[in-house]
Amino acid sequence: MCYLLLPADIYPDRYWFKYNFNESPDHLSFKKGTPQREWAKAPRFHLQGEIDLDRLLLFDWFMTDGPDLIGPRLSALIRQYAPHDVQLIDAEVLVNGEPLRGFQVPNITTVIDCLDMEESVYVPLLPGVHGSPPHFISTIFRPHALDGHGLVRSNEDISLIVASAEFAEACRAQNITGIRFQENLT
Repeated sequence: MCYLLLPADIYPDRYWFKYNFNESPDHLSFKKGTPQREWAKAPRFHLQGEIDLDRLLLFDWFMTDGPDLIGPRLSALIRQYAPHDVQLIDAEVLVNGEPLRGFQVPNITTVIDCLDMEESVYVPLLPGVHGSPPHFISTIFRPHALDGHGLVRSNEDISLIVASAEFAEACRAQNITGIRFQENLT
């Protein structure tokens, strides 16, 4: 069985990290499913304001205006369940000017055909444009689509992150927060 990995429904606005676009790699580089070589500069994030650090650190997946950001517990599970699917890139994170360690940007580099295009429901993303990519309303996964993989991007829609049942179960068992797993988009 496969699951869509999606952000949590509830995430406090004050905990949205800002990405330093000028001093960091292009944020779109992390959304393409291609491995990245050594960076000239690390991805940098910051958060300012009245932050309860203990509450912030209860999360494992953090919302940002740039690429995805994860904490050490989720990084450890990715290393265990998806070591060949995800490149973990160390991030520089500041909260009110103080550095936090152990944060990473996940670059999901495995892209595979996961969706049953006959059973899934979709419309053209750009109606009337020939060859427009699909916009999925309902997703049905191909049987055994993720055999041998833990966390991938869907080739049918690169924005969809797909998790194996084993990875999803491990996240649930460890009470990983900031994400949720759904069988379908609806």
